[in-house]
Amino acid sequence: MKPLYSTPIVTAYGEKRMDVYACDILDFDEPVDILTTSAYVHSYAPSRRTVFEALLQAGISVEKLALAPQIDLRHFCNVWLSHKVHSPYVRIGRIGCIEMNTYDRNRVGIVSDEQGLLHSIRSYFQMLDIAATYEIPMDTVALPLLGAGRQNISAAMTMIPILNECVSFLRRNESVQRICFIERNWERASLIAAAVQNSYLIAQTNDRNAQQPQKAEKQNALAFVSYASPDKNIADNLCARLERKGIKVWYAPRDVRGPYAAAISDAIGKATHFIVILSENSLRSEHVLNEIDLAFQGLPDKIKFKPLRIDESMFTSSFRYYLSRQHWMDATIPPLEDRLEEFVEKLVQDLFECT
Repeated sequence: MKPLYSTPIVTAYGEKRMDVYACDILDFDEPVDILTTSAYVHSYAPSRRTVFEALLQAGISVEKLALAPQIDLRHFCNVWLSHKVHSPYVRIGRIGCIEMNTYDRNRVGIVSDEQGLLHSIRSYFQMLDIAATYEIPMDTVALPLLGAGRQNISAAMTMIPILNECVSFLRRNESVQRICFIERNWERASLIAAAVQNSYLIAQTNDRNAQQPQKAEKQNALAFVSYASPDKNIADNLCARLERKGIKVWYAPRDVRGPYAAAISDAIGKATHFIVILSENSLRSEHVLNEIDLAFQGLPDKIKFKPLRIDESMFTSSFRYYLSRQHWMDATIPPLEDRLEEFVEKLVQDLFECT
């Protein structure tokens, strides 16, 4: 079967692959060691037109597999991995499942579905790292566009962070050789293919120069992006958009080399633009406040301050000290992906005006 899009991923363990297929899992004729699925917590009913229904048609009941998984981390992080499955209709070795849980045990309140999904995906790949140490086969790991089914999570905001997690997993896990996105919805499959094709992270990983507009290159701009870790999905999307416009970006943890604090300080010292994602999360973050303080030491000649406000949380007294006279872009009106694009366009325009 020919993929819709395919690209190599260069790692310390050799060249691996990331492939995108537009087909039903029942029509996929290549072996898959681990098929990744997603569900609500303890909800494995084979609803109509879902992966679970397709698997049941192939004789694989996810409900039964969930009763006694080979690796069960649901109590800690809502992920599990089944024992080996057998079906005459599909060539699947095991089923992995990510269970969506919007309640964050570490804080009072509700976190967004996007944050919950991305946190669970990170935990899921870490579970597969553990499975690899026990020599569970995982040459090929397949997944659909997670959360886009019954969970109805925005693919536009989760695709880039999911892709970043996949690249990180391929780079660190010696056992896995290929990640396949298998999506029967043609529109979603095309979205995945476009994200993989345009990924600046993959270009960097493969030591290829990403395509960048020459005007932006001449600016020698370096944007430092400050954010709270629960907002990493938003930071990932923002940084991908900036890099597609040819603006160099530094943000943690992707670009950290050596001691963390020293890397942060050095990067802010070299940055021409300081972007801070303002949210309820960042307004409680001492790390974000420290980064703002470092950036203000370079105002106004060495660095330009570019706040992006994504919710209407009230500033704390410490943040008011720094932000009361700063102009920020308001991105509180949905859809957020459109506001991010507007922010990037304004930043690019600012660079060109300084030519």
